[in-house]
Amino acid sequence: MLGCLALAMVAIITLNGASTKVKRQTMYVFGLAASLTDSVVVLTDVQPIEGFVMPNGFLADRSLYSLQLNNFLLANQERNNMTCAVYYDKNRAKAEKKYQKMMRRYRDDHAGVLLFLGTDEFQFKAEEWEEEVTEVKETKTDEAKKKNDK
Repeated sequence: MLGCLALAMVAIITLNGASTKVKRQTMYVFGLAASLTDSVVVLTDVQPIEGFVMPNGFLADRSLYSLQLNNFLLANQERNNMTCAVYYDKNRAKAEKKYQKMMRRYRDDHAGVLLFLGTDEFQFKAEEWEEEVTEVKETKTDEAKKKNDK
């Protein structure tokens, strides 16, 4: 019984470790920025980037791409209080379909103004991904337990 439990734990740890592998892949990304205090909505072009993709298909460090767009809008267009979102897909056609859907949604909403940012104005830059490394340091209590076990 104890052996089965140990084998199950080893399998879980092995599967968990394998699932954290990321790979560099071309992703097609576009950004959307909107504000609750302003009627302007900003939409970027669909752009290819060489990003890092998690095994579950998520773009690693997605929030950093949103931050890139937010920083650009603050610095170059003085747009404060914008909430930025990034949409992406590994398939260009699917990314374009999402883009068209967003464009229709905000274009048909006559209460707002839709502004476009072309790739000549703004381009996403690929973020470097670094795996988090956690160090486990032994405490004096751990050292004492080891001595007692011997």
